[in-house]
Amino acid sequence: MKCNHCNTQLQIHRETGVTFTENIEKLAKTTQNLTDQIAKLTAQQKVADLDRNWELEQQNFMITGKHGNKRLPDSTGAAIGGVVVTVFGLFWTIMAFGITSNSPFGGAGIFPFFGILFIGFGIFSAFSTHQKAGEYQRAKSKYNRQRTEMRRQVEQHGETR
Repeated sequence: MKCNHCNTQLQIHRETGVTFTENIEKLAKTTQNLTDQIAKLTAQQKVADLDRNWELEQQNFMITGKHGNKRLPDSTGAAIGGVVVTVFGLFWTIMAFGITSNSPFGGAGIFPFFGILFIGFGIFSAFSTHQKAGEYQRAKSKYNRQRTEMRRQVEQHGETR
């Protein structure tokens, strides 16, 4: 039913012993507001789920330091760590050759090979940490793109009200 005076649309409800009217426009507006709120909450929940999953995924990229501390990898740290270990390996090798070359037992002995092992470990460690840092940066960029897109959707749902 529509009022000819104010154009309000009313729906007539008839139940046992009672008849009443309800403003359809108000009901439609309330329904639309609830729909918008649910859409916004759903979008916000997706962002929260993405954030929670990223926190868990970051654990896969963690590297353990020499004292057992876990941290995220970075290329600069990989390069510095690799150089330090490699330089130590070179120093060890040179010193071991110098010390064992005058050995009464003859030959260079086994000690210089420990230095070569340090050098190999330093190079391997630097490259593997650098690779892991690159994988982490790619995953973080993907996460940031997804999060930005989801936040934009949340803001759009807020504007539709």
